[in-house]
Amino acid sequence: MIGRLSKQENPKDQSEGKKNGKRKLRFGRSLMSRYILLILCAVLFVPVVLPITSVIYVVVINNVSKSNTAPYGDVTHISNLWSNESKKLDQATPAKMDNRMKELHARYPKSSVYRVDENGKTVFILGGEGVEVTETPVNGSTLTTLKWPLDDQKKVETRIPAVWDASYTLEFMKEAVYRDPLTVVSFIGGGNQDKGKGFMVIEVPRYLLQKSESNWPMELLYLGLLMTIIFLLFIVMSILFFARIRKRLIRLQTAMITPGKEGIPLPVDIRRSDEIGQLEDSFNQMVYQLTESRHREREEEQFRKRLIAGLSHDLRTPLTVIRGHMHALHKEALSDKGISSLSRMESKMDDLSGLIDNMLSYNLLASGKYTLKLEEKDVFRIVRETAAAWYPVWEKEQFDIHIDLPDEPLIWRVDEQGMRRILDNLFQNVVRYAGDGKYIGISTERIHDRTALVIQDQGPGMQHEVGAKGTGLGLSIVDLLVREMGLRKKVDSSPEGVRIFIY
Repeated sequence: MIGRLSKQENPKDQSEGKKNGKRKLRFGRSLMSRYILLILCAVLFVPVVLPITSVIYVVVINNVSKSNTAPYGDVTHISNLWSNESKKLDQATPAKMDNRMKELHARYPKSSVYRVDENGKTVFILGGEGVEVTETPVNGSTLTTLKWPLDDQKKVETRIPAVWDASYTLEFMKEAVYRDPLTVVSFIGGGNQDKGKGFMVIEVPRYLLQKSESNWPMELLYLGLLMTIIFLLFIVMSILFFARIRKRLIRLQTAMITPGKEGIPLPVDIRRSDEIGQLEDSFNQMVYQLTESRHREREEEQFRKRLIAGLSHDLRTPLTVIRGHMHALHKEALSDKGISSLSRMESKMDDLSGLIDNMLSYNLLASGKYTLKLEEKDVFRIVRETAAAWYPVWEKEQFDIHIDLPDEPLIWRVDEQGMRRILDNLFQNVVRYAGDGKYIGISTERIHDRTALVIQDQGPGMQHEVGAKGTGLGLSIVDLLVREMGLRKKVDSSPEGVRIFIY
């Protein structure tokens, strides 16, 4: 079962075993050795069995075929011979044509040959050995009949009229393709009917010809069937081999994409110690490490939260006492230098108080315990009110203030206190890190067909190292609040200043 470890293996024992080194894989148990064995079986089977069957085929089957071969050759031989001879007789006289046909008949005495001239008259007939030739008068002309003794039951007849008309010629040529005896018709002159030389015919019993299809059943039986069996056997063995690999990989894939209770996949059971078994073992080690890392992360997160909460509470008490004493000092008579020092102390105390607030807020936001009340609010009104609260600070720092907001309200679904916190942190960053630019601008721009709030300064930019480098909590809180309220933030930083877009 996926996600269950065998009883013989313990995660800690496996983890300790990995520390001593990688587990060695025996070659006899590897997938490579099995695949090599499969290939060797397929490769060696062909050169051993195929030569034996080939020898049997050549010695036995071919000898039997050669013993049955007739001296007249095959159909192709007779057809090509008759066609070539008709081409050679293109310019020959009728007497030479008849003499050449007699010579061919002498070479193939069991064949019958006859010739029809350009007027459609039968002018030459020679019957083959064993062929009965009869002449019958029909309508004032003579019909010659050739009777072929092809078997004991019946005789095939060829009727040769004294004068051939067009319909009989076409019908004769049409039947000549499938007849027994083999009937080859060739126009004298190579098939060009316009030369007017007529045509000549040869008829040969098909039992005298070597049939081209007589050997293919045995070839298919001994060679095709054998190769088919070989390939089918190899394919079946390959399918079984790779199907098992695929099944194990799918099982491992399923374990990888199936999260457990903590969002981490569960370990798998290792069944074989091959390459996939090593992969499963590595996957299990990764699961154990992720689980331990998740536990350590939770412990560190809890410790961090407790530490920040404790520090925030513990620091507020001495800060309150110090503020009380500083307030009492204001009632005492101090020199100008003392008043200046007291003012700086109060400023740093405010910074320290703000840092504590930021730490507490960030802790609450990161843990998801910061409650936001999302309502439809006019963002421009919140910006104007927050900017008004910061006006004295900007004037004290001699900032050039440029605020250009439309009169129409901009309605966003935000938490008002959270939005004020975002603006306070951004304004504080401008004063603290971009004070050399002596400029702050608040305006709007269109981004992705949406109105974006733009806060701009003319400081050295975020890439430049500044003297008063902070902890980054302010911007981290801004990012968390922007995300929780469903807003977007974009930052453009350059040596001429920083532009922050919120939309």
